[in-house]
Amino acid sequence: MPIDKTDILIVGGGPAGIVAAVSARKSNPDKDITLVRENKRHVIPCGIPYIFNRLKSVAEDEMPDKPLEVNEINLIIDKVIKIDSDEKKVFFEKTEELHYEKLILATGSKSISVPIEGIDKEGVWKIANNFEYLEKLREAVVKSKNVLIIGGGFIGVELAEELSGISGLNISIIEKSEYCLSTTFDEPFAITVEERLKEKGVNLYTSTVVEEIVGEGNVESVRLGHEEIPADLVIVSIGAKPNTDLAKESGISLGGYGGIEVNEYLETDIKDIFAIGDCAETRCFLTKKYIPIMLASTACHEARIAASNLYKRERLIHNDGTLAVFSTCIDGLAIGIAGLNEKRAKEEGFDIVVGESKAPNHHPGTLPNTQEIKVKLIFCRDSGDLLGGQIMGPESVGEMINILALAIQQETDVYNFDVLQIASHPLLTAAPTIYPLITAAQSALTQIINRNDISGDQ
Repeated sequence: MPIDKTDILIVGGGPAGIVAAVSARKSNPDKDITLVRENKRHVIPCGIPYIFNRLKSVAEDEMPDKPLEVNEINLIIDKVIKIDSDEKKVFFEKTEELHYEKLILATGSKSISVPIEGIDKEGVWKIANNFEYLEKLREAVVKSKNVLIIGGGFIGVELAEELSGISGLNISIIEKSEYCLSTTFDEPFAITVEERLKEKGVNLYTSTVVEEIVGEGNVESVRLGHEEIPADLVIVSIGAKPNTDLAKESGISLGGYGGIEVNEYLETDIKDIFAIGDCAETRCFLTKKYIPIMLASTACHEARIAASNLYKRERLIHNDGTLAVFSTCIDGLAIGIAGLNEKRAKEEGFDIVVGESKAPNHHPGTLPNTQEIKVKLIFCRDSGDLLGGQIMGPESVGEMINILALAIQQETDVYNFDVLQIASHPLLTAAPTIYPLITAAQSALTQIINRNDISGDQ
């Protein structure tokens, strides 16, 4: 039976929308909650690179509706085309209007247009969160021989690694920067990822741009300056921009880099309308500057905050910004980052000290399947505050980086790391005598102490 009003309306069915709906239910057990999304079937965005080999179908990456059902959240499959904030109602493309009390926009992002000659040819694809589109892309990949990926960011390298596991495929990445993942990791970490990709047979063309996609109707090759390489399928993976069409048409203000402008409570400039995730502007936790970060983890963090702030409570929760915590895994090598990398810390004007450490992930290191963990920590020299960290090694890195994220969020300094209490086990962790998070911090602390001693002598 169609509904004509709801207390809480969420527009968008991605991770941000789902978490906002479930969190809103926990905070407001007596409210009527409705989520609207355009497509009946929805995929898990972070799982898209793995639908080609590790997963045997797009359906294995489908986002279930069970959390909505369990929490008694209404689901409408339609497109919201307009918001009337004065009357507090939305208009749909197919069905009737719906009145709301509180509205959360979680409309996500959309692919950036690329001004490349031939970009509209048959055989050029993008990464889109659309079930049917991805099924067609998967079928096309299976029939291909030469796949070229434009963009060496995290989706690009994850796609390349995944596709390299398919027999008979020749995979290439074109990246305009000096190395892949250059906007995220410092060079030594990124170069190690590149080495893993090369070992998997992936061809890397860095410091290179695509000048033309060549072919009579279908893609046949790609021209890179004076070189032309064969390609019968091209995947464009050069990033995304906030999907703010609905907000813009409804008179909601946008911010400096194009996302929906929100305050520290994730409210827009229109009463009772919130915005979260990729569609909203995001500030850096450390610098408080706006940064174009689009991560599911950040979106879910914002969703929980917005859901808690929908109705007046004793204590509103502040959004203090994103730590841009990120991790990926390339051919068994896990790599993660939280906070600022060294390059960005220097660009922001911080006087930094860097601590680094290496250790086997088992003890003794002669145990089977032992791998090396490498840690790089960046501290503010004057205060000792942790500004950022990068870790590389086995799968446990995926959780170790979360320790660093919490440390930054809690304003942990280099002295706290020196007395960090840990659990350790021969089969699970590095030895407590050389635990790399501690020894990397001790390396930085030694530099700070030595410098202070020298300054004191003078």
